[in-house]
Amino acid sequence: MTIATARTPGVGARPTPSFQTTFGEVVPTVRAEQMRSLEQRWLRERNGTPDHLAALAGGRLASVVAGWQVAGPLRVVVAAGGGWNGAAGLHAARSLAQMGHAVAVVPVVPGPFGARAVTASPVLRGAVVRVVDAGRREAAFGEADVVVDAIVGCGLQAAARGITGDAIQDVNRLARRIVAADLPSGMDADTGLAWGPVVRPTVVVAFGLPKAGLAQAAAFGSDLLLADLRFAPSAVRGLGLSYGEPFRRGPVVPLRVAG
Repeated sequence: MTIATARTPGVGARPTPSFQTTFGEVVPTVRAEQMRSLEQRWLRERNGTPDHLAALAGGRLASVVAGWQVAGPLRVVVAAGGGWNGAAGLHAARSLAQMGHAVAVVPVVPGPFGARAVTASPVLRGAVVRVVDAGRREAAFGEADVVVDAIVGCGLQAAARGITGDAIQDVNRLARRIVAADLPSGMDADTGLAWGPVVRPTVVVAFGLPKAGLAQAAAFGSDLLLADLRFAPSAVRGLGLSYGEPFRRGPVVPLRVAG
């Protein structure tokens, strides 16, 4: 998701990629600014808040992570930033804990106040979720069965530095499997170019509609999934995009680059 629209790096434009589900349904590609328009309409029509949308996205994310369970609970670590993607990650953490998985959250926000804001989130109130301090971050990533990348999404406007950049590199270096929320952290949504360090996920769960930059995630080996955020088809078509029924087979569908 966007909440804040990322600036495009000063490079030449790339062709807009096209996507389709593995069932053959063509899915339109959106830019960050178009996604923000859809989000705002969703909020108006439902009299909702960004947290309501984050809860829906987090539930979809949790269902993908839980699909890796074979025997016994999974050990899941959610790397959560302070923005909308971080909120979706916290909702995923809560959902996974309710399913019986062993869940921990690593706050990835500069400064002690930011970290406290993440861990004090009402989303985690009453949830059996462990909060990992900075000194245990690397160990937590290395011990997890799955790391959820909910560090930063389409709102990134510069290279990830400090704790954010360090966390991205630690996730890449230590995690066995990585599920990225909407977009790999550090990647420009509109171009797929790197602002700086970029998470290299096993799977990306795109929310609502694929961003053009996701083609680059596929190029370096990530599987792509598309999760239904219940955008009205008329709202998508109102942006001048052709839109059918990509979720007729379920709320999360496999996605591929068509060209």
